[in-house]
Amino acid sequence: MMKFISAADKIFDVVIRYLCYLAAAILVVMSISISLDVILRYTINNPLKWVFEGTEYALLFITFLAATWVLKKDEHVKLDLALDALGPRLRAGVNAFTSLLMVVVCLVITWSSVKYTIYLFQHDVTIIRYYTIPKFTIYFIIPVGFFLLFIQSLKRTYQYLRQI
Repeated sequence: MMKFISAADKIFDVVIRYLCYLAAAILVVMSISISLDVILRYTINNPLKWVFEGTEYALLFITFLAATWVLKKDEHVKLDLALDALGPRLRAGVNAFTSLLMVVVCLVITWSSVKYTIYLFQHDVTIIRYYTIPKFTIYFIIPVGFFLLFIQSLKRTYQYLRQI
């Protein structure tokens, strides 16, 4: 059983790393598109009409593709002034509690966003702007991202509990 967990853990880490690479690639494409849009808007007065809407969707995907990797690397924004004043075991206990709280929150949001995404799919809800696209194709990243955060939060909780 431990070999399976260890292998699954390694696969998970590789998956979230490559999802982070995908987020970075989307960011590069988004940056180039915005720059090109600005150049075309002010030189020949013919902007790329899809850039604004595409950027909105790209920001959503970047967030949820990279969030789990950022949490794994512990590079997220945090206020640790109070935590630094605690001893190592008490700090690990507080971190374990907050990580466990995050497990619960991520699980609830995963469940509710899965239900909503299924609703969007079943009722064929569309977004009508520059593109007309099924709304679930944009929203599906939310349950995926929160599920990955749920798994990473479980891993963090376990790591902190081992330090107590």
